[in-house]
Amino acid sequence: MAPNERLKMVQRRLASVLLQIQTEQERSRTKKACILSHGFKRELSILTNARNHRNKRFVFNLDLEDFFPTFNFGRVRGFFMRDQNFQLHPAAATVLAQIACHNNHLPQGSPCSPVISNLLAHMLDLRLNKIARRHKCTYTRYADDLTFSTNKKDFPEVIGATSPGDPNKWSAGNDLLASVYLSGHKINHSKTRMQYRDSRQETTGLVVNRKINVSVDYYKLVRAMCDRLFASGIAFRQDKNKIEPVSRSHLQGKLAFIYHIRGQETSHRKLQKKDQPGYYRLYSQFLDYCNLYDVDRPTIICEGKTDNVYIRSAIEALSSKVPGLLDSEKKLTVRLFKYTKITSTIQDLAGGTDQLKKLVREYANRTQMFKTTPSHPLILVTDVDKGSTEFFKAVSAILGTTVAGADPFYHLIKNLYVVPVPKIKHPETAIEDLFDDTLLNEKVDGKSFDRTNKEKDGTKFYGKHVFATRVVWPNRSTINFARFEPLLRAFEDVKSHYKTLTSTSVKSPAPIAAAA
Repeated sequence: MAPNERLKMVQRRLASVLLQIQTEQERSRTKKACILSHGFKRELSILTNARNHRNKRFVFNLDLEDFFPTFNFGRVRGFFMRDQNFQLHPAAATVLAQIACHNNHLPQGSPCSPVISNLLAHMLDLRLNKIARRHKCTYTRYADDLTFSTNKKDFPEVIGATSPGDPNKWSAGNDLLASVYLSGHKINHSKTRMQYRDSRQETTGLVVNRKINVSVDYYKLVRAMCDRLFASGIAFRQDKNKIEPVSRSHLQGKLAFIYHIRGQETSHRKLQKKDQPGYYRLYSQFLDYCNLYDVDRPTIICEGKTDNVYIRSAIEALSSKVPGLLDSEKKLTVRLFKYTKITSTIQDLAGGTDQLKKLVREYANRTQMFKTTPSHPLILVTDVDKGSTEFFKAVSAILGTTVAGADPFYHLIKNLYVVPVPKIKHPETAIEDLFDDTLLNEKVDGKSFDRTNKEKDGTKFYGKHVFATRVVWPNRSTINFARFEPLLRAFEDVKSHYKTLTSTSVKSPAPIAAAA
């Protein structure tokens, strides 16, 4: 039951304030390791929840029935009036309950339902934890999912017991049932289960037998969806005779989840190829396919983050002269590749000519398993200076002829292109040379622009990030971007060139250099 945008805005603000209050309360009364509820909280997750139940003899799972609807308007209003941490005036409590509730209860889909449900369920957590500790068990809750675990020889019957005549069927014990009902909740008995050490034990979807992990079945399902994407361009899951398409963003979420869980042992550091486990390589292949190969629009990879600011600003300023890079709504028709922690770790792309050189050399191998024909080009933009010498050697090796960045663009292999920064003033040209000297000499807080990013004296010099964010971007409507026009026209020429290749059904065009 998603709220409209105006109500969602208010609910988000309420949720933010309540979450801050809840965090402060928990810090003042307990250690992080003893937190009972792990759902919908900062720095807590299904992972932190599952860690409490790793390597146990018994893992007992239960679900609460209709979790959010259990908290009706009266309970929410009464909590804010009576709880010792709030004790609000009845009128204020009424307004908060009106903001939070719909159809007389907390709705699923509201930004503030999770944090309010945790506040109200705290008494339940205290009661269940008291029972658990009395019988040497560990207790945690993630939303409506309750978990008890222990290494005792026998599981305490007051928490969970087998059904008469069926030792494999478990139900909630009397003490647990009484505490749940006293707190205003009900058990969903159909989801109650006991898991033993000699079988697969799961808590909130994670395997907890020896180390925290995703299940093999889950990983195989995600790998199969990736294989279908790489082969046909469409990811889908197949259940018997039913085929259900899966969006790339949804699939990326699953891969990120697997990486987050299985990557605990590597601390998410960059791994050499020989050390990369299967989940790591699969995530890398997926990102290469979606970010480099089968992109949804022409994609431009520059040497660094600041270059994106320059190019975006130039595209907007020169839209009347090079109109093909903006659509009717003034949105980019090309994608500027965004460097992130994940692209650095998984794709080995964090910026710099050396990494672009490595991408050029490895591109054929990194894309050899993909069976589809890319719809759009991948464009690498590089300076033409001493720092790019080795880069152009790699380009020359692929083209079979010596090039030094004098042409508007080079087509290497498949959808991979190189567009050198056009030589404007000197034989060696960096992208900053496309700006007027007046702009390059502009002072910021009394400091001068250091184009090398190597000056260590921060009292006298500022770097490229400051130049891009405080000089170029705020003044983009008045800056003269005329020298960027050849670069933007090269992008348009690449688009046309690749469109011609794909329209003639050439799947693997021979490497060629564009004529000047």
